[in-house]
Amino acid sequence: KNKREISMRRIMFLFLVFGLLACSPAERPADKSVATPESNASETAPEPNMYVEYLWCSNGENYSKEAADARNAIWVDEVNSLGMKDLGASEITPLGWSSENFDRVSVLFWENKEARDAGWDAYLSSGIEEKLNEAYPDVETCGGEDWANVYPTNSYQIRQVDLSDSFTVGYQFCNFNEGKSPEDLRAFIRGPWADFLARYESENPTTTFGTSVNVPDFDDEAVEVHEGVPDTFDYLWVNLWGDPSQREMGWAAVAEYGQDMMQAANETATCAEEQVWTGKRIKTRT
Repeated sequence: KNKREISMRRIMFLFLVFGLLACSPAERPADKSVATPESNASETAPEPNMYVEYLWCSNGENYSKEAADARNAIWVDEVNSLGMKDLGASEITPLGWSSENFDRVSVLFWENKEARDAGWDAYLSSGIEEKLNEAYPDVETCGGEDWANVYPTNSYQIRQVDLSDSFTVGYQFCNFNEGKSPEDLRAFIRGPWADFLARYESENPTTTFGTSVNVPDFDDEAVEVHEGVPDTFDYLWVNLWGDPSQREMGWAAVAEYGQDMMQAANETATCAEEQVWTGKRIKTRT
């Protein structure tokens, strides 16, 4: 495992005005909303519309799919009993690659940071974690020692997606190019990206593609990062396919008529190679 000192630049993403609403994995359904040049974006600084956390999870000596599923079922009932029915959760597993740091990652979807803080306070004082470990000893460990491997992000949901129980998600860790800023990312999303997406949707009206931009909310301290993640990054560009079979269809569209869009993206930021994961829903928000 590599320990790296990450000095995250304090990017003022609260000034990144998307003017867009959408859903993430485990998010409740809503009307589709797509970025368009005509979008009426507020000129005031918005709040993120989701708070997303990633927890590294490793299998224990007693791990089995059956034991993990049973443990998850108890976890869902217990957190609902704490009043956290609005919390969503998924698990994602590397697709075509592996990590020395974890076997999979649990993803928690909170309404906002305040809900996260209250939720964790309630959870840690409830004894649920101890109850789970007693019922299913050494099945899995999530979050690392003293929850050091929990990675919170402010999430700006751009395009919602209706998920199946299984889905595919891709993450790119991006840094702004010299002289570029969140305002340039906004211009890209509402311009070249929206133009590409409009054509793609017109040709593929049943698409299950979704997108978000997740901004790290880490403290300035030493944290572990996994393979393929740069020492510092400004944001994660998240591509999501509610129907995993549609991913190749999307990339085929990029190859056919999305090259100008990709050039605009590359002029704005430099992103690491996309890491692709398979996902499954654990808890749906209600």
